[in-house]
Amino acid sequence: MTTSETIVFIDEVEDRVARLVVGEEVFHLPRRLLPADAQEGQWLRISVTLTPAPPDDNAALRKRMGERDPGGDIKL
Repeated sequence: MTTSETIVFIDEVEDRVARLVVGEEVFHLPRRLLPADAQEGQWLRISVTLTPAPPDDNAALRKRMGERDPGGDIKL
């Protein structure tokens, strides 16, 4: 399996979202994906590994949802 690692900076944690910085790129993750004791101003090593789909993979459901999605911004 292929694995990729990188170091990211925790720039901000607000509500349930963490803003992470890699170089000049910024991205957001749900707070629950970070270690419980992670705080703003700390560094993380993030590792991502390709893995087979779980047995309960809902590929058919995702496909149907994607076909009905018009794309673009969400309109409330």
